[in-house]
Order: sequence, then structure tokens, then C-alpha cells
Amino acid sequence: MHKSMELLFSRKFFQFPLNKTVAVNSNSWVRTPAWDIFWFHSGIWLTLLMLLVNSLPVQEMFYAAAVFLFWISHRFSSFYLAWGTRAYRPLCRNQLNRFVILPVLLGLAVFAVLFIPEDILPVPLPERILCLLLIDFAWGVHHFAAQHYGILRLYHHRWNPESVPSAKKQDRIFCWGVGGALVIIAELLHGTSYLQEKQILTMLLPNWGLEEISLLQRFGTLFVIGITIFMIRNAWLQDSGLPRIMYILGVGLMVVAAFQLDPFQFLMLWTLQHWMVALGLAAHMGGNDVHQGYKNRTVFVKKSSEKPFLKPWLVLLFLCAFSVIMTPIFEIEAVSVGGRYSEQFFPAFMGWLQNSEWYTFLVGIGLASGFLHYWMDRSVYRFSDLETRKSAQQLLFAL
Repeated sequence: MHKSMELLFSRKFFQFPLNKTVAVNSNSWVRTPAWDIFWFHSGIWLTLLMLLVNSLPVQEMFYAAAVFLFWISHRFSSFYLAWGTRAYRPLCRNQLNRFVILPVLLGLAVFAVLFIPEDILPVPLPERILCLLLIDFAWGVHHFAAQHYGILRLYHHRWNPESVPSAKKQDRIFCWGVGGALVIIAELLHGTSYLQEKQILTMLLPNWGLEEISLLQRFGTLFVIGITIFMIRNAWLQDSGLPRIMYILGVGLMVVAAFQLDPFQFLMLWTLQHWMVALGLAAHMGGNDVHQGYKNRTVFVKKSSEKPFLKPWLVLLFLCAFSVIMTPIFEIEAVSVGGRYSEQFFPAFMGWLQNSEWYTFLVGIGLASGFLHYWMDRSVYRFSDLETRKSAQQLLFAL
């Protein structure tokens, strides 16, 4: 009886209907299959690349190039959409609180925490920075999960606009549970998190050794695989299209990697995929805005707009060039001495920044820009707001 119940459960859980096919057509993708696979589904091919190229020096060289090109460009991509595109300008004027006043107050709050004298706020500067970093970590985990959720819902809408409430709930659980909570657990088990460094985990589990941790890592891996299969099956049944199924697979592969790969390898994979998704979406939307602007101008410019595929690359070139220039400054806050990639190219300049009187100010710039990035992303892609949704739709579906 017990075995028959297990067999029935496994059939219900894992069985894919044979009469179902994975739907895919030109409307399934955000832009084109090639564009989406490179930018949005990078979690799949980056994971495979990480496994195939198992040389840490080669991986670090690849990641260093990505840091210069994609890190700061992704951070300011939502700023570009909000303040640099025609579609969002009316929204920014109508919602000054969200796009101007509150971001300014948020930035000022960060600098206030750093620069208030200790006789007023009796907390040493390193502890203030640590407190802000913990807030950044928690907000960042939510931010990553929200991005996954947004892409899943976007792909579902592209193919099948009608959606049942249970599908949204499942996406939320998958993104914040698997793409958020389980990633933190994997970091704890690898000993790379703040809790581990402060020996909080060892106090909670004082008698646990390497065998127990290894067992939890294997269990976590199997659990993620099972949940991912369950989500893919549901996406199949809900007729969500191939791109959405691929994105679920990509998230599942990356979280499996969180349990199995070296922590630094997972960091490279997790952050690079996030940057590429943000940048690919911003370049797509910004390129559509440029294309629409050209179409509304003179007849001469209209002829150049016959090649709309060039427009996102113009936006991408601008954002990446800005990133290359600004990365050395922002690395002061993000990475400790000796681990900054900019030190390999500009050692004297980075040493001067580290020891200059501007150090605390640069740390504030880095932290404030991170918080503002989280805020602006939420503002730009806040589809629950009708006015924001209308502005975004002009650029998302303009091609």
C-alpha cells in the first residue's frame, strides 16, 4: 500500500501530458530568440560554460571583463530608462515623489548615516558601513528574486496573457523561495555568508560536522531539482511558452550550482546572469525608444530607422562605456583591498583613492547607488501601477 501511494504521487508530480507540446513563436520572445537566449537565458549557458571551463584563472579573466562592462551599466540601466527615454518622461513628471524626491532622500540618508558625528551617533564608522552592507544584502536578495519573477511573468504574458492566480503564486514561491531563501542557505552551508563569518551558524548547530553539511547540500540539490521539474511541468500545462520554461530551467540550474559549485564560482554565475538580464532588457527598451524617436523625425532620419536592430546596440555601447569608466570608483566600496580588478590596471590610482580623504564619500556613493538601483528598478518596472505599465509597454512591445 505504501509503495503504491509513492508510485501514484510520483506519477502525479512528474508526469508530463503526452498530448501537450511546448508552444513557441515569434511572440514568445521579448525581442528575438538570439537576443533572449544570450541576455535573458544566460543562466543556462553560463552554468554550462562554468562546468566546461573549469579553470579558475580563465573564469576570473572572463568575470573581470564582465565586471567592467556590465556591473555599473546594469546598476544605472533603470536610471537611463526613467530619465533618458521619451516614454518615461511624462511618468517622471507626474510621479515626482517616486522618481525624484524619494531617491534624493534615500541617497541623503545613506550619507547621513556615514557622516553624522560620533558624538551624535555613537557608532564607529566601520559598524555603520557594516549595517548598510547588511541592508544592501537583504535588499539585494529581494531584488534578484523580483527580477526573476518579473521575467517569468513577462514571458507568460508574451505568449498567454490570461493567467490564473495560482500561476502567479507559484512563480512568487519559486523566485523568493528557491531563488532567494535557498541561495542564502547554500551560502551558509559553504561558509561564505555574514552569519558564518560571525560564527552564528556554528552556535546554532554546534555539533554539526562536514558530513552533516555535505548531506544538507545534497538534499538541497535534489530539492531544487524537484521543485524546478514541478515548475516546468506547471508551465507546460499552463501553456506559458518555451522561453518561460527555459528561464525556469536557468534559475533552477543556478540554484543547484549554489549548492555544488565553489562559492566564488557561484558568485560569478549569479551576479553575471543578473547583470545581463537587466542590461538586455534596458537595451531592448532603450533601443525601441531610440527607434521611435528616429521614426518621428525627418524623412532622412526615417531611412536610417529601417535597421532597428542597431538601436539597442547603441544603448548598450553607451551604458557599457559608462561602466568601464566608473567601475574603478565604485569598486572602492564593493571590494576590499587586494580583490579589486581595477587594481590590476590602475594600481596607483586605486591606491590613491583608498588612502585619500574621499574614501568615505566614495563608499557612500557606492552604497547609495546600490540602494537607488533597487528603488529605481522597482519604480521603472512597477507594472501594478497603470501609468507605469503604459510607459513600459510602449518600449517592451514596440519592435
